[in-house]
Amino acid sequence: MQISNTKTIFMPLFESGWHTRSVLEGISKHFSPRSIHIATLPSEIETLGKYVKKWDCAPVYFYDENSFFADNKLSKKLICDRLKNINDQYQPGWFYQQLLKLGCLRVLPALSDWTLIWDSDLIPIKAWRGEINNSPAYALLQHKSKLNKKIVSFWEQWIDEFLSVSPVHDSEATFIPHHMWFYRPAIDSLLSHLEHGNSKHWLEIMIDSVETHETFSEYWMVASWMAEHYPELFKYHPYSVAGNSTERFFDDGSGKLSNHFKLWYKTNFSNDFPKFPSYNTLLNFLTFAYTEKGDALPSSLSLEFSRRHINKAEGNRHLEELRSRWIVRKNDIEKLGISLS
Repeated sequence: MQISNTKTIFMPLFESGWHTRSVLEGISKHFSPRSIHIATLPSEIETLGKYVKKWDCAPVYFYDENSFFADNKLSKKLICDRLKNINDQYQPGWFYQQLLKLGCLRVLPALSDWTLIWDSDLIPIKAWRGEINNSPAYALLQHKSKLNKKIVSFWEQWIDEFLSVSPVHDSEATFIPHHMWFYRPAIDSLLSHLEHGNSKHWLEIMIDSVETHETFSEYWMVASWMAEHYPELFKYHPYSVAGNSTERFFDDGSGKLSNHFKLWYKTNFSNDFPKFPSYNTLLNFLTFAYTEKGDALPSSLSLEFSRRHINKAEGNRHLEELRSRWIVRKNDIEKLGISLS
């Protein structure tokens, strides 16, 4: 499934958890990157730096997210404070992670021209091929039937007005797949387009756009730009390849999957569940859990860490949530011992 061991992977990491080792070992196994580059907090760098060298993954390099854009004299605090003052509907850190993805190819020369951007809560299980006809390709993992139409309209307007291209659409899925190949010349031309005729840096433009458009989608804007300006390189797997089996659910270490995983580990190994269980250990547990009921393994597992996902109305849940055996609902809270405080 590898695309090439000459490619790199970039990942913003808000917070490490039980899944982090599985993510890093999983993307290393399925996509064989030359190296993995992580932007995160100094505390996470200190913690993970002690572990990753012993993990079965590509070499990992860390960057302090607080000063990632230091050359532009914009610290994380300055950016997040501005975003908080503009719009308090969304967490500033959510926007900041998008800016890290959009800016990484300009900031980090060590990244390859084709770099796989990967959300830190997406665990590849069966995964998918990283290429189509020798060109990098990602997989559509989110069905479009359950999207918030108001938010979608904001994203569409942003792409149309700021990029002067039509938002690209797929008949079945969204272009918000929680991972995507970014191509340096394409990203550079997109950011240059934002700055053209404008005295402000692209970061300033993105921040200001939240005031007028409320939100934006980094993945959809890049997909739309690629479809318009680099159509020969715009490759992706349709929803039927991996989206049909991916699952999305809440699990911060207290969720349904974690509880079953810990019980299985206790039964088969010991009471001491590791802080960062290996990818192979997770695969062994999932193989047991799925084959026990005669089911095939999913292509990937997408974790949610905000407890608001537990209280979502059923009609607002994504299709990938509704199909998951690991979904956590209100009536699971007491049984799982989940604290909502």
